[in-house]
Amino acid sequence: MKLLKLCVIVAFFLNVTFSFSQTNFSGIVNYETSINERKMIDYVNVKRKKIKNKQLIKTLDKVFLNTKSIKSTLLFSNGEGLFHVDDKISINEKDLAEKIIRIFSGGSKIYYYNDSTKNYLIKDCESVGECLIYDNTLLEWELTQESKIINGYTSYKATRRKGKVVAWYTPTIPVNFGPKGEFGLPGLILELEVGKVIFNATKIVLNPKKQPKVEKPTNGKLVSKDEYNKILQKAKESVFGKGN
Repeated sequence: MKLLKLCVIVAFFLNVTFSFSQTNFSGIVNYETSINERKMIDYVNVKRKKIKNKQLIKTLDKVFLNTKSIKSTLLFSNGEGLFHVDDKISINEKDLAEKIIRIFSGGSKIYYYNDSTKNYLIKDCESVGECLIYDNTLLEWELTQESKIINGYTSYKATRRKGKVVAWYTPTIPVNFGPKGEFGLPGLILELEVGKVIFNATKIVLNPKKQPKVEKPTNGKLVSKDEYNKILQKAKESVFGKGN
């Protein structure tokens, strides 16, 4: 019982310390997204050989072998954060491969984090023709002691979804945010593997002279995550029919 009480006290102390450390603390983090090397190897060695449609192979070759990296930015200030993909207008609308990687990277969605209120939101203005703002799902991480140096910062490995999502975070930067709505770790996420892509932090500016402006998403219909999924499914069925 004494050990349990001690663990609770330590956890509470760390949480208070972590929250306090984010006060008056700001930064700008630039990321680049590219195809996950493991996914690329799997495509080249296994999946590509099974595809018979030549046009599909041509498109997938662009995605896995020739696609340029996509840039994105995370802003944070006083316990709030905002993540978005950059250069949305510069992407060639006719280049399907570029559009696919952009979607994997977060597309036109805006990801908002507020650690003090535990308010985590996603704004989507592209999927169904109107702007929807919905709650981000609470993420449960499994922490490990595995570490490596990223951009000069000692970073630790964490996983979720049975290892399908892998994050490397640094406690040195006391911000529990990361790319594409990932949050909840005891430090800034510098590298993230999710789906077919990997995010890498390329530039980190802490406490810049001009403090980043982080605003909670507005001008959209507030819905729950379940309502959002239902709206999305209904839109999909209107185009492809039920059962797809």
